Formats: sequence, structure tokens, C-alpha cells
Amino acid sequence: MSATPTDAISQTRPVSAVTPVPDATQSDTPAFILGQKYRAQIGERLTNGHSLVNVAGRWLQMRMPASANPGNILELTLIEQSPRLKFLLHSGTQGGNNPTTLSPAGRLIAQLLSQPAPPAMKTANEAAPLLPIPPATGRERIQLPAQLQQALSASGLFYEAHLVQWLSGNRSLQQLRQEPQGKLPAPATVSTTITDSATASPVASQAVSLIQQQLHTLETGTIQWRGEIWPGQTMEWDITEYPDDQGKEQADNEKTGKSGRWQTRIHLQLPNLGKITATIMIEPQGMRIRLDADSDEITRQLRKEQITLASAMQTTGLTIRAMDIQQHEAT
Repeated sequence: MSATPTDAISQTRPVSAVTPVPDATQSDTPAFILGQKYRAQIGERLTNGHSLVNVAGRWLQMRMPASANPGNILELTLIEQSPRLKFLLHSGTQGGNNPTTLSPAGRLIAQLLSQPAPPAMKTANEAAPLLPIPPATGRERIQLPAQLQQALSASGLFYEAHLVQWLSGNRSLQQLRQEPQGKLPAPATVSTTITDSATASPVASQAVSLIQQQLHTLETGTIQWRGEIWPGQTMEWDITEYPDDQGKEQADNEKTGKSGRWQTRIHLQLPNLGKITATIMIEPQGMRIRLDADSDEITRQLRKEQITLASAMQTTGLTIRAMDIQQHEAT
């Protein structure tokens, strides 16, 4: 369950307690003590599916189970501080006469979320680059964004949504079979005991991995893709909804109905420019772009072409609010 700070709201009346749920996270770390137990109270549920929770006098956003209601009294223990806060929600918390329990499906989801983060998604055919050769013509370069979009679409993250489209006649069976779930040789039975997955069949293990990737995307709001865009040219691509430092603004936008922020980050190792990281913040008012290069020489070269690059992007209809070119920070 994700947690971000927000403005204080009036308290609600305590009712029944809940049992353990997935971990909680928060980007703007308050002065919580590792291993310390805290008494918390659930406030209102937000439109993004999270709930406001008062932990030691601090209102946070957390992803709670559907059975958790406003006013529930919880007992939390801080089990991780970095890079995000992570809480354990204890069972047996006193808050009413009718304690609720998680369903077997809920317990399975909690167990899956407690496992290490799964590897990033690749294309449906992981061995094949998106393009056979680097794009040489303007037409080929224009087609590349659509091919990247297709790579994400066929990653398996959206398989259930695509099933709905197939049932309504808006997606073909052949398209479904191009996704990882469609390539499983037989329906997989996922064990409800995570410790048993190590000895399960390869099909079941692959199904568990796919479910973990989907849950990880829902929990973090981040899609990760790793693969070759053409032979020998790898790319790391992250797409994040509401970056970590925008937690409070996210809560405000949920209440006002305003559109939120997206961030996309691409890591490339290019033959002539070396390691390049492009970070693009997409906001309702336009885009903010940051390019990080490996050397001071390449940084100066990119700055010389900065106006040309911004102008070329604006001619396609994009609004560039700011562009910053820096050298990668030393690690």
C-alpha cells in the first residue's frame, strides 16, 4: 500500500480492525523510527483507490484492502525506511467487535507483493529486437514510437483489459496470443503458497512472475521495459504516474479532478554520445526535458543543439516548457 503525506482532515469514528495487508510506502519520509509500532486510523477513501491514514498524527496515503473502512484502528510497524517507508499491518488490532479477514485471493496478493520486485517487462518475443536495423529514413523514425507502444501493449501487463476487448470484438485472438500469457502452453495453476512456487512447473512459475509484474505496476504506478530496439542497441524505459516528489499534489489533483503528471525516463548507451539519460516530465501545461550525458564534451555538444532539438519537437505540436542538459552525477 502506497503512502504519501497530505493535509490534515477531521478524524472519523473508529470501527472494526483489519488483518495484514501489503506493505506501505511513502516518498517524503517523516521522522518515523524503524521497528517502532504505531497506532493508526483510516480516514476517507480517495478516488485513486488509496485511503488517508493517520499515523502518529501524520496523514498519509495508503493502499488498503477493500474490507478496510473509514474509522478502522490499525497497528503498524515500520519495517523499512529507504528508499520508501514500508509498514507491516498487524492482525488482532482492537477497533471493534467484528474484525474482518482477507480472502484467500487477498492473502495471495499480499504474499506476491512481499516478494522481491520482478524483472522489467520486455517484448512478447524477448529474443527479437523491435527493429531489424536502425531507422535510416524519416518514415522509419516516425514509426518507432508506435512500435514502442506496441511493445508495451504486448508486454502482458494489460492482458486482462485486452481480454475484455476481445470479448467485445475489439481485439483479435491472434493479438492475445502474442502476449506472454497467450504463449503459456497450458492454463497455469498458481499455488497459494509462495514457498511452493520454487518447485512448481515452469508454466506455473512464469504465471507467478507475470502476476508479480502486474501487481508491482499497480503498486508503484511505474511501468518498466528493457530490451533491444534494434540489434546491439539496448534501451531501459520507465514510465511513472505521479513521481515520488509530487505526492501531495497528486492528492490535491484527485480531489479537484485535475489531470496529473507523468514522467518517462529512457537510458541509452549510444555509439557516439555514450551513456545518455533522457527524463521527460509531462504536465498539463507542457513538457520539461532533462538530458544527462557521460562527459563534459558531450554535454557541451548537446547544449549547442539544444535550441534546434526543442524547435524540432515543438513543430510536432509539443509544448516544451523547459530543457536542461547536464552531466551525469558521479556515483
